[in-house]
Amino acid sequence: MDVNNSHLKRLIDKTDDAFKDLMREPQSSDLNQAYEAAKNELNRYLVSIRSQVKSTQTQNDER
Repeated sequence: MDVNNSHLKRLIDKTDDAFKDLMREPQSSDLNQAYEAAKNELNRYLVSIRSQVKSTQTQNDER
């Protein structure tokens, strides 16, 4: 799980940095795209983790 935690932290930091950059230049389409890409990557990862947790819980419930 530590690998997942470090990956999650990296994605959160990447999203946070992209947001801060965008706030400095709100009209920048490149920075807006970078922020949206970072958010999407984080969201995809969270969906994946939630699915894994749900699958593990379902397997444990069946035992």
